[in-house]
Amino acid sequence: MNAWRVVCAKELRETLRDRRTLLMMIVVPVLLYPVLLIVMEQLLLFGMRNLEAEPTPVAVVGEVPPALAALLEGAEGLIVVPIDGDPDSALRSDSVTAVALVGGPAGVDGTRAITLLYDAASDRSNRGRGQLASVLDDWGDTLVARRLSERGLPATFAVPIAVADSSIARPEEVGGYTLGRILPLLLVVITLLGAFYPAIDLAAGEKERGTLETLLTAPVPARDIVIGKFVTVALIGVIAAGLNLGSMILTFQAGALQITEAIGLEVSLPFSAILAIFATLVPLAVLFGAIFLGIAVGSSSFKEAQNALTPVYMVVLIPAMLPIFPGIDFGPLLAVTPVAGVSFFFRDLMTGDAEVGLGLLVVLSTTVYAVAGLAFASRAFGNERVLFGNDGGDAEVGSRSWLEGWRERRGDRGPPEPSTVFGFVALVALLFFYGGIRLQLRFGEAGLLAAEWLLLFVPAVLIVVLTGVDPVRTLSLRRPSPRGLFGSVVLIAGAVPLVWAIGWLQSFVLPVPWELLEGLEDLVTAETTGRLLWLLLLLAVTPAVCEELVFRGVLLGGTRTLGPGRMIVLNGLVFGAFHLSFQTVIRFLPTATLGIVIAWAVWRTGSIWVGMLMHFLNNATIVVLASTPALQGVFSDPEAPPPLWLVPVGVIAFAIGARLLLQNPPPQEGGYTIPSEDP
Repeated sequence: MNAWRVVCAKELRETLRDRRTLLMMIVVPVLLYPVLLIVMEQLLLFGMRNLEAEPTPVAVVGEVPPALAALLEGAEGLIVVPIDGDPDSALRSDSVTAVALVGGPAGVDGTRAITLLYDAASDRSNRGRGQLASVLDDWGDTLVARRLSERGLPATFAVPIAVADSSIARPEEVGGYTLGRILPLLLVVITLLGAFYPAIDLAAGEKERGTLETLLTAPVPARDIVIGKFVTVALIGVIAAGLNLGSMILTFQAGALQITEAIGLEVSLPFSAILAIFATLVPLAVLFGAIFLGIAVGSSSFKEAQNALTPVYMVVLIPAMLPIFPGIDFGPLLAVTPVAGVSFFFRDLMTGDAEVGLGLLVVLSTTVYAVAGLAFASRAFGNERVLFGNDGGDAEVGSRSWLEGWRERRGDRGPPEPSTVFGFVALVALLFFYGGIRLQLRFGEAGLLAAEWLLLFVPAVLIVVLTGVDPVRTLSLRRPSPRGLFGSVVLIAGAVPLVWAIGWLQSFVLPVPWELLEGLEDLVTAETTGRLLWLLLLLAVTPAVCEELVFRGVLLGGTRTLGPGRMIVLNGLVFGAFHLSFQTVIRFLPTATLGIVIAWAVWRTGSIWVGMLMHFLNNATIVVLASTPALQGVFSDPEAPPPLWLVPVGVIAFAIGARLLLQNPPPQEGGYTIPSEDP
């Protein structure tokens, strides 16, 4: 019997003894979900019946015609009560649910003005408003019928067209559509939760109990131990998701829910769709299990691992929720997007619209991500510093405040720790998001300039001063070599058209907000020389100095211990996330790509001046192109493809610039040597 199977059997036995695992795997899906669905339905029905149990009090202010009074008196579930004083006060005191403010006699056009006053934040008031509006509609119909009769016109004269809905969707298709909006998210979350706690317990839990060292000293290859733990976590995730899927489908199909019968909703999944869902859940569970194991093994306790994995859980929710939003088409790009492709594929399987090609692409890409996750977990388990670097004293250190850590490290001239710089970047992002927006709204372009210098530049300088680190080493304040400087210019010249091409390809998936782009076009367009110089200062010089000091200075300098590859990719992702807003999601991927390129150049040259120059050239190019009348028509449409000749030119320039930087010798200043290996 293989060693990994022994480890897996051992871990499964111990995991199944844990009540939390049994609760998540069996009790919640098999017993709790049907009960929760039925209880929620009964509570909904109870609330609706409770609202309908008593007559709805309404009031009418103004002259009430006899026909309207008769309709109000005969309306079922409606009672008209008199009010004294202000109608607003009557509504807020709950003495009435809605008030109809009837205007004076009809005007020359025969129209009478009526205002419905109600409380939109109250269920009773919303219901009262609906009932009162229904009565007023009936009154309007009687008035129209009387006017037509007086003029000798048929009743159909006021109805030039008759529209009737007729859906071709069968009840089971509507049921699949409804279920496809909710169930994919639940399946992804349950799969994640199924791997969440076992991964923590099998990694950080064993470290906390002191049993991981014993297991690793056994005459078993470390690879088999990782595979055994990995298979255990993935298997639990698949079982949990499968039980949840089966339980929910059976609950809907068993007819236990009265609402589905009342609205004619049928939920029925073909057996082939269920098999496809299970087949996709396997690599997804493997992916979650590998990532969670790799992260959890670096923690020294169950609580610490739980805190470390919670952000991952929150990040996974974003792509898993995409099928809920209408108007997003499922295509190849979304199919290869982690988690999002799985969620969309589940939705299409439930609606009966799944395409075999996209499904295979989802399974294949998720499998590739799972293999990469397994490599990440294996590397983490093979790293002695990760496994045994935390001793008992770390808990005491971790409990101290970050300010105390700063004070203790003031004698250390090395870069700040990753935890310090991550906290700094998060603080700066919050300051810039809230304070920067207020400054821009109040002072316009001058506010944007002030936000960059006050909320980015000043905090970056302060953190270097407060922590007492070496500014040259932390911020990479070294003079670049001529080769490095020239290579960075050629590199950014090639990156600009390539990033443009990435933005154009992205437009096939994410819609371009035209109203926002029109505002940005006005911002970056200059009609006079003075305006052009001002925009270059505002949009090119200032971001090149302030943003580079934060991202390629403090952040890059404080994350060197993560290794070149992770350091550079993380820097670009954080840089792209910093430029996000509610309307500019389309900027993330191009900006993150540009951030990765600049971070790599700064790492290779050891000089932040290179990053500032590249940042300036990129932004200045946009301003100059947008301000050149002869080129505005070529570059104004973001959905238009870039000129084809720019793409190969960009690839060639990018390759030349990268080669020049790879040939650039790493700087050696102040006792610090930039690593020479490639990321």
